Order: sequence, then structure tokens, then C-alpha cells
Amino acid sequence: MPLKDFLGVPRLDRAKRVLCVQPHPDDNELGAGGTIAWLASLDIEIVYLTVTDGSIGTQDPSISPERLAETRRGEAERSARHLGASQLLWLGYRDGDVPEERELTARIMGVIRQVKPDAVLVPDPWLPYEAHRDHRLTGLATAAACILGGFPHARSGPEAPPHSVPMVGFYCTTRPNTWINVDATWSRKMEAVRMHASQFPEGWAMISMYLDMKAREFAQGRGFTRAEALKVLPTILLHFNVDSEGY
Repeated sequence: MPLKDFLGVPRLDRAKRVLCVQPHPDDNELGAGGTIAWLASLDIEIVYLTVTDGSIGTQDPSISPERLAETRRGEAERSARHLGASQLLWLGYRDGDVPEERELTARIMGVIRQVKPDAVLVPDPWLPYEAHRDHRLTGLATAAACILGGFPHARSGPEAPPHSVPMVGFYCTTRPNTWINVDATWSRKMEAVRMHASQFPEGWAMISMYLDMKAREFAQGRGFTRAEALKVLPTILLHFNVDSEGY
């Protein structure tokens, strides 16, 4: 019997609290904004953790990194609240300067132990051709933190009682096993993405068209118009398991 048939794919809507980890201030909205709004509509508590300040996310040399970081923080707060987030946490690393995995894992593990989520959402660090180290390291460190958070002797900062995360949902993935109907929350997602005005000074029509096209593609044959695709795994499959890829 395939392991997936035995354990089943975890259901995000059975969580009571979801921690949404993003490398930069707009990643949650772009990758899983419809899903987050849907979860919030079910009275599931949504907590955001942003790893960097987004301070290099511009091609305009006249904007200083400090000014951009301040702008993006305000945009992120408005956007997250619009989707239904109740709490926003920040690690404060400079954009493009995420530390190596051990330090970042400890920081995220500390947040997991404080927040005590039933599920964690994060970009898929195993996305083929992902060139941005912030995304790769954030995904890897979050996955490791979900594994280690339940072990009392695993060090984190600040220290807190251990907490085991039952499931992890990777968004922006090429290996989805879960398709969320976002028809009812699509407009809210797009409004939230648009609130990151500093990131889309031009070309919004192209961005919105691409997002809509992919959402319609994910939904084909599933009985709804738009979907977001995620790889949702029991945390136990994030270590020493050959069945995870095909799960």
C-alpha cells in the first residue's frame, strides 16, 4: 500500500493556527494569498513570519534600502491584515543577507515554539531553478525547524517549550498534492498583492494575468475556476523518507 494511502494527505482546514513563513514581505500573498484568506474565513488563526526587510527589492536607484524597507513593512502589514492575519512577526534580516541554515533554523524554531502552529506554510525550497538564496534557505530552515521543534534538547532562540508541527504546506511548488479552491477569495488575494505597490510600479497587468492563468490551470478538471497548488506533508516525512517526493 502506498504510504499516502495509509497516512493520507493532511488537511490544512483542520488546523486551528497556521504560521505563514515568507522570505520577503510579499511572498505569502503571491504564493498562497487565496489559501490564507480561505483559512482565515474558517476562523483559523493566521500568523505571519517575515524573514527579511525586503530592502533590495527595487530597480530604482533613487530609493534607499532604508526607505524601501520602511515602505515594504507598511505594505506587508496592510496586505496581511487584508487577508486575515492576526499577528505579524519579523526576523529583521537584510534582504539578500539571510544567514546560513543553522542560525535561521534556530530563529524560526523559536517562533514555532512560541506560536505553536498546527500547520506551517512556506515556499518550496526544492523548487527547480530557484536562484534566490533567501527562498532556498528560508524553506530549508523552516522545514528543519518543524522537525526539530518537538525535540526538547534542540536549541532555539529564544528558548521555549518544545512544539511538534503536524503538517507543512509548501507553496510555489512543482510537486503539488493539494489544490485549494480559491474562487471565493481570489479577489481578496489580488487586492492584497496589489497593496505591495512598491513591487509592481509597472507591469501589473502582466503579473495579474500570469497569476490568473496559473490559478485557472491548477483548477482544471477539479470543479472550480481557480486554485492554488501546494505540497502538504506530514512533518514526519521531512526526514529520512523515500516516499516524500511522490506523496
